[in-house]
Amino acid sequence: MNKSWINLIMGVGLAGSVAMAAGTANAEEHETAAGRAKADFVNYCASCHGLDGTGNGPMASELKGKPADLTLLSKNNGGKFPYMKIRKTVDGSMETGSLRAHSSKEMPVWGDVFRRGAGADGSKYMVAQARIMSIIDYIAAQQK
Repeated sequence: MNKSWINLIMGVGLAGSVAMAAGTANAEEHETAAGRAKADFVNYCASCHGLDGTGNGPMASELKGKPADLTLLSKNNGGKFPYMKIRKTVDGSMETGSLRAHSSKEMPVWGDVFRRGAGADGSKYMVAQARIMSIIDYIAAQQK
């Protein structure tokens, strides 16, 4: 093989490697909001509520009460998704006693977890709120 062919092959290989690296970085930067919401649901909710949201997670049997079936929230609320009630529950701003899991402290207050280290300018607080809202949107999309 002559030198020009070797240079061509090496150049194409280098260009391909750079393009692949850029594509990977670009894919990571542009991860979909739905993908992030699902990942947060899996990481923070599924251990009790199950991957399908029906309340059958691996930790469900360890709890005093059965976790809510998150797929029936709209059905159990007259066909309307109780967005604000769920936001306040996840955020931790729901009044004590309003929900069994929240009032017994079995359900962690994820708003506190997401807000840890919030900056004085409030930007991290806003990121935490956006994260909570995206999880709720994910749950809303799972309604039966």
